[in-house]
Amino acid sequence: MDISTKPVFSFSLNYKVFEKLVTCGKYDGIHSCLTMVTTADKILIHTPHKRYGLQNSKLSISEIKNDIALLNMNFPIRAIVAGRLKKDDERDVLVIGSPSHVLAYHVDENCNMFQRDFHEGVRSAVIGGYANQPGNTLIVGGNAVVRGYNQEGTEVLWLITSGSVVSLLLIDIDKDGQNELITGTDDGCIRIYKKEALLHEFTEGNEIQNLVALRTGQFMYSVKNGTIGVFEENVRMWRIKSKARATAMATYDILGCEAKQMIVGWKSGKIDVRDPRTGDVWFRMKMNDFVCGIACNDYRGIGLLDLVVVTADGEIRGYTTPSVNMLTLHNVADEEMNALLTQKQKLLLELKHYENNIKYNKEILSNTSESNLVQSVPDNVGIIPSNTRLQIGISTSYDSNDMNIDITVSTNNSTTIRAVLIFADQLFKEETLIAHLTKDVSRILIPLKTLKDNAQDIHIKAFVGYPSSVQFHVFELTRQLPKFAMYTIPHNLTGSPKSVSYINTLPTKDGPGGCYVEFRISERLKRICIWVNQNFLLPSDIEYMTSDADATELKLNLISLRTAKCVCLHFSYDGKTRFYTEDIGLAGDLVQSLVQFLNIDNMNSQACFPVVSEEVKELFQKLQGLQETEKQISSEIVEHINQIKSHLIRAEDARYYNGEDVIKYHNEMMATNEDLVKSYKIRLVNTSEIQLALKRIHGILYNASRLRAGTFASSMIGRFKEALKTNNIDAVLKIIEMGEM
Repeated sequence: MDISTKPVFSFSLNYKVFEKLVTCGKYDGIHSCLTMVTTADKILIHTPHKRYGLQNSKLSISEIKNDIALLNMNFPIRAIVAGRLKKDDERDVLVIGSPSHVLAYHVDENCNMFQRDFHEGVRSAVIGGYANQPGNTLIVGGNAVVRGYNQEGTEVLWLITSGSVVSLLLIDIDKDGQNELITGTDDGCIRIYKKEALLHEFTEGNEIQNLVALRTGQFMYSVKNGTIGVFEENVRMWRIKSKARATAMATYDILGCEAKQMIVGWKSGKIDVRDPRTGDVWFRMKMNDFVCGIACNDYRGIGLLDLVVVTADGEIRGYTTPSVNMLTLHNVADEEMNALLTQKQKLLLELKHYENNIKYNKEILSNTSESNLVQSVPDNVGIIPSNTRLQIGISTSYDSNDMNIDITVSTNNSTTIRAVLIFADQLFKEETLIAHLTKDVSRILIPLKTLKDNAQDIHIKAFVGYPSSVQFHVFELTRQLPKFAMYTIPHNLTGSPKSVSYINTLPTKDGPGGCYVEFRISERLKRICIWVNQNFLLPSDIEYMTSDADATELKLNLISLRTAKCVCLHFSYDGKTRFYTEDIGLAGDLVQSLVQFLNIDNMNSQACFPVVSEEVKELFQKLQGLQETEKQISSEIVEHINQIKSHLIRAEDARYYNGEDVIKYHNEMMATNEDLVKSYKIRLVNTSEIQLALKRIHGILYNASRLRAGTFASSMIGRFKEALKTNNIDAVLKIIEMGEM
């Protein structure tokens, strides 16, 4: 649309600003302050209304502009957020997250509310009401863990996830009057929690970088690969893929139409104003640098919210809601007419091609065999027989040197395939695979391997013609890849569906092994066969036939196309079920898929994973050693700092009493400072090792919780928390095995 809007204010701070480290708060309860992270581990606070007269070791006033205050931090800053924590206090608190701790800082009083260690490393933070807690709750995301704190800094929430939590959102998604917690992780998962229970889980192709509320029950998100979209409750309304990456998102009525629009800032410097219902772009703006953050606040102090955009070079632009509806001023009818005329021209051209194809089929094919068709038709006419069909086959190959998912694309006649395009959201690194053939064939086989076990749609486009063709027909088809397509029966099964009795007689390459998860379900084998057929890519379907009336179990012996290891699924008629696999993550995926298919609300299980138990023991021992090393290094750093202070005082005294000793004390101070820098570097490496160990431990515990369902899974989290507080390894292992202490 031909819509433009001008900012109501624009200026530059002349400071470099970091992406996603922008927030806005009323630290005195009245004036809006724009807060952002700049270079040298400093936090810049800007307000055009309040002047800071207090200056100390943390808060310093800019020498150039007295409406800018700088907070000097001596640690890297990974996340910031402003919001009210105290129930009866209108003033916002600034929360700062670092790789080692989280700090709640009261800017107006210039004091720390609380500081808590966060060894997993802070990656995101949000403040809001959650889980019937009195007042607001500070929720912090790190490496495979989420923690919640009240206004006193007491931990009131502890969740474990897979991957690092890089985005958080509090929103009433199920419209029951209470907020749910939405997390976005670097492994591409969006999870919705209600208290400690997991409600929904969605998978995208890459890191979930932004989560923003639209309205009650709706939120928008952005992915690192350039995808943006909108969810309503647990249904994705739409998503759009872009070449650029969205760096900031917000909602604001910038068109004056009494409904908020999506405001999306991009790495390219563009700002899109989109319709939240469809994702259509209403108009765009261009900034001089990429957008680091977007905030909505009463920045001018007039009682109206402004849309404040911050760029990487420190440029600030503010927009307000116009007094008139910009959409009514725009001639929508003319634009829609132009769009319809353009669509008409495209359809007419397509119709002309179809008419030419029909013409040549009638006039030439009646007198010419298909083999001579290419000599009878000009090269610039993309004609093929009218009965040409594209055939798609998806199967598995399990030879020792070739273990893949095979997609076969072929035609039903002598036409040839020039190129094949396969689009899948999570299958390829760039989401698209192009197979361009150098020779003319009517059949092409494309081997694939999936990195994760996710059900996904595969969109296939094929260019079909003849060897001398210049124009080609484009065939488009969509096929679905089952969730566990990378596991198959290592036997040639062809023809009609096989019975349960026949499947039970198939030999297995290796035994089931000693790693398994066992549970009980009340379901018939017939429904189990339906679940297997829907979620696995088997050579032939499995059916419960009349000949299986005496069958008391189903033994499905599979092989992994990734690792060539056996995966055995044993279902007994009395409900006893065992999944044999060395991968506890795969076992959790199988359990969750089955309980969702069978609509099982609560289920406990027994797990036996000796390899995982040994890994947990090794990780705890390693973690204890790293924590002891951290204490030792911290004490050495304190000792070095005290020595430097002592050398500095002696050097100053020597200036007045004995000038010859000044150089000696300065040299000693420099040598101690070098030792201090070395100790600091060692501590950084040690901290990184601690975070990796904690992330792996939390990942194992998360997979263990997925072996259960409902209240059994959510209650495990609390038991894990209590066991980890005391470093009780035996209790952790028992919880993994039995689901309880």
